[in-house]
Amino acid sequence: MPLTSTLFPAGPWPWQTRLAAEVRCRNQLIRIPTGFGKTLGVLHAWLRAHFEPEGHERWPTRLVWCLPMRVLAEQTSAEIRRVLADAGLADQVDVHLLMGGVEATDWALFPERRAVLVGTQDMLLSRALNRGYAAARARWPIEFGLLSQDCLWVMDEVQLMDVGLATSAQLQA
Repeated sequence: MPLTSTLFPAGPWPWQTRLAAEVRCRNQLIRIPTGFGKTLGVLHAWLRAHFEPEGHERWPTRLVWCLPMRVLAEQTSAEIRRVLADAGLADQVDVHLLMGGVEATDWALFPERRAVLVGTQDMLLSRALNRGYAAARARWPIEFGLLSQDCLWVMDEVQLMDVGLATSAQLQA
């Protein structure tokens, strides 16, 4: 069964179809109201690029989902795991939750594997700045490198990010 019909039994929104048809991975602002499938739309585009590669350039191996609050990170992680399981891709894409109070996984151990990293802005942005909040100092350069190369960052709920938004803009520049 094609990925699109698995993820969207009732059919995708037109913007989700356009996003998934993108051949090149590029910076985009997706301004969609809550509940209209931003998570699913972005995940769908990234999965299509990896598992239905007709005409797609190579998209980044890691999808990094940066969120301002723990509850959003937990919800997003659970939704991504559910979608991957429903699509039969759970064994082909690793999902790691990076936030305080959650048992750390060794997400950096297999950099060649497709992975979705979902985390709070304190954990992710500090690692992208080579400061690794709550990480052993020896891991800082490893995690910095893995979050600086071969990644597609999703900054979600930016209206709640405060100074994290400015930091993410500086990292992009």
